[in-house]
Amino acid sequence: MRQFVLLTGSGISADSGLDTFRSSGGQSLWARYDPDVVCNFDVWEENFELVHEFYSKRRMELADVEPNAAHKMAAEWQKKYGAELITQNVDDLFERAGARNVLHVHGRLTALRCLACETEWEWGYQAFEPARDRCPHCGGLHEVKPDVVFFNEKAPLYQKLWERLDSLSHDDLLVIIGTSGNVLPIAGIARHSRAVTILSNLASEPAIPEDFFDHVLHGRAAETAPRLDALVARILSES
Repeated sequence: MRQFVLLTGSGISADSGLDTFRSSGGQSLWARYDPDVVCNFDVWEENFELVHEFYSKRRMELADVEPNAAHKMAAEWQKKYGAELITQNVDDLFERAGARNVLHVHGRLTALRCLACETEWEWGYQAFEPARDRCPHCGGLHEVKPDVVFFNEKAPLYQKLWERLDSLSHDDLLVIIGTSGNVLPIAGIARHSRAVTILSNLASEPAIPEDFFDHVLHGRAAETAPRLDALVARILSES
């Protein structure tokens, strides 16, 4: 059976009601906090309480939304075709849609990590309270951070991502959904991929030349899901 990799960005979760870094405004969390302060590895410790306040609110926001049709389609692809799911998103909507073993290259919002002892643990959707909560292994406080990759922080799972993409051959399928191409070099990934490539985005993005892809669909991820599902089924049936 041919290999099938799905790579997603924040656009797939926007249809569930989660604000994205690029598109949010008004009263969204991203508009009320400075990302260069609460998402910056170089200064997060000096803004410790504000960082945890922001990420606690993000977790509670996540608890109030549900997987959409695109998440459910991806989970079904995993069961039906053995698709491997790789996401830039830190939410757990794929897992709640039924997917397993999702590679979260930017970490997970529902987990915490202690930089002192390198312990990682599940935290769920609750708030982190500095006056109460500590690392369960070493008892540390100010070394505890959200298990999310910040600006200026290394992303150790990128190595697995590159290895997986490099392993794809002409008989394989790479589907990319909901990304601006401003974080991962999507244009380069598509240009150099040996696999059949599909891009599904809300609209054209300046950073992603669409002629690098074999197939391109435009529209909201949840609304485009039926067309994308049919296209994937057709391509895989031809293998």
